Amino acid sequence: MSGISSLVRTSSKLIRCGQTSARRSVYTTAVRLGEDKKQKDLDMASMAKKIDPKEAAARKAAEEATKRALAAKAAREAAEKKALEEKAAAEKAAKLAAQQEQAKKAAEKAAADKKAADAAAAKAAKEAAEKAAAKAAEKKAADAAEKAKKAAGKAREPVQQKSAEQDAKTSASGRVQTADSLGSRSEGAAKKAAAEATAAAAARKAQEDAAAEKASKEAAAKKAATEAAAKKAALEAAAKKAAQEASVKRAAEEAAAKKAAAEAAAKKAAEEAAAKKAAEEAAAKKAAAEAAAKKAAEEAAAKKAAEEAAAKKAAEEAAAKKAAEEAAARKAAEDAAAKKAVEEAAAKKAAEEVAAKKAAEEAAAQKAAEEEAIRNMQDPIQSLFLSSIRSTSSAGGLENASPEIKAELESELERLAKQYGGQAGANMTDFPTFQFTDPDVDPINVSE
Repeated sequence: MSGISSLVRTSSKLIRCGQTSARRSVYTTAVRLGEDKKQKDLDMASMAKKIDPKEAAARKAAEEATKRALAAKAAREAAEKKALEEKAAAEKAAKLAAQQEQAKKAAEKAAADKKAADAAAAKAAKEAAEKAAAKAAEKKAADAAEKAKKAAGKAREPVQQKSAEQDAKTSASGRVQTADSLGSRSEGAAKKAAAEATAAAAARKAQEDAAAEKASKEAAAKKAATEAAAKKAALEAAAKKAAQEASVKRAAEEAAAKKAAAEAAAKKAAEEAAAKKAAEEAAAKKAAAEAAAKKAAEEAAAKKAAEEAAAKKAAEEAAAKKAAEEAAARKAAEDAAAKKAVEEAAAKKAAEEVAAKKAAEEAAAQKAAEEEAIRNMQDPIQSLFLSSIRSTSSAGGLENASPEIKAELESELERLAKQYGGQAGANMTDFPTFQFTDPDVDPINVSE
């Protein structure tokens, strides 16, 4: 009886100890979960402070936009400069072309003037020669006719005078002979006069030819002078044209050289701009690749941290769930234990009542026995002492308890061990030992 009471008291103590340990375990788990959550929040806040993907992307976009704007501005300035240079070259080329056109027109005009002067000089010389020849021919013909007329008149006068004198002196027969002789003489005189007239006409013709030749020479000299003047003018125009062409050519060469230099400078500037743009694009590409790699690393780190946090959270939730389940199991076990304790208390009460009844019966029997002993003249104190010794020797404590009691105790201890997470072979009658270790926390640099 006393062994059962002590076993019940031990079980109650173990139950209370297990409840206390469970409460402490739940509290410790909750505290740890809270501390882990705070640390996780701090770590996430620190990570968000150190790495802001949106800010990095905005900064990158702003840098790329600035680079594109600078490149566009440089290209626009280069295009404007090239357009101004091309405009200046075009204006200069147009001016040179206008000068060349003016020189060409002046040369054509000088050539036309020279040709017209040559034609006019030739026409004037021809007209003068024709006029002089016609005049000379008319004069020569008139002189020859006059001389022939005069010669014929002079030849008739002596013949008429002689004929009259002979008519007067000679007879009719002698007149015929005299007329014949006079006729022959008049023919000789006419021939002589004709020869003289011919000689005079030839002399006059020679004079006229000399005058015509002189006029022709003067016209030729005038023509030569005109041609020389026209040639000189043409040479001067050609020299002027050559000078203008040389000036135009030199200006064109200078413009071409300047244009080539401007094109070379523009090409060099374009190449430098292209090289600079390529370098900037390569740098931007490299920066983008580095930023992408950094972003990927950060995303991987964030993903890993999120996965670790999720795993940790899942573990914590699993631990919390397990703790809740264990707490529920403990509560159910406690309820079952309480119910069992109530049942055991009821059984104990019933047993106590039975025991009390039995004790009462025994007491009644003992009293009857004592009365019987009294009646039989036995010492009651000695009888009680002997009864106590007999009951103690029959109980013998837990060490000397019956196998049923020991088996019941072992089963109860195993049940408590399974219920409250005790290891196999653990002594559930000992007070549990607790070890609290601080978790490793990474240092946080506030300046970062």
